[in-house]
Amino acid sequence: MKKIIGFSYILIIISLLLVGCGNKPVYQNTISFPNQKWPRIEEGKEIKFEKINIKSVEDTYDINVLFRFKKSINVDEITFILSIISPSGINKESTHTIQLKDREGVNFLGSDLGEIVEIKEIIKQYTTLPELGEYTIKISNYNSKYELTGIENITLEVIKSNLDYEIEK
Repeated sequence: MKKIIGFSYILIIISLLLVGCGNKPVYQNTISFPNQKWPRIEEGKEIKFEKINIKSVEDTYDINVLFRFKKSINVDEITFILSIISPSGINKESTHTIQLKDREGVNFLGSDLGEIVEIKEIIKQYTTLPELGEYTIKISNYNSKYELTGIENITLEVIKSNLDYEIEK
């Protein structure tokens, strides 16, 4: 009986260690929108995430975006331009669209928190960042509406990609 209890404690400790060793973000920051509005044309359409310090050019990274918005948001999808600016000033852009509702346009995707919904998406996976130093990532509103209303904040997260797989030799 003592052996079983001792073995159980060892399993619990190992489990806690494995859970605690998750992928800690290289960078994570949240930017809130004043009055829950994100303009498409005027000042404020571009959200900047600065001082993303890359210390290894040999690693690959996943870039995640989390949108937090009210159910009264005036769009069914969010379209944006992602700009990754290297320490030397090289700018790489890509356009992304994140669906907020299901195919029928009725139910919100993501985590339903009452009147608030959160959607987290990987927008770049296994991305290499070829320069050491501080990167800037900009997210620009590219929706068809003049102003996106009902959005609370955007969180940007850069994590090292999980390439934990075994190759048969």
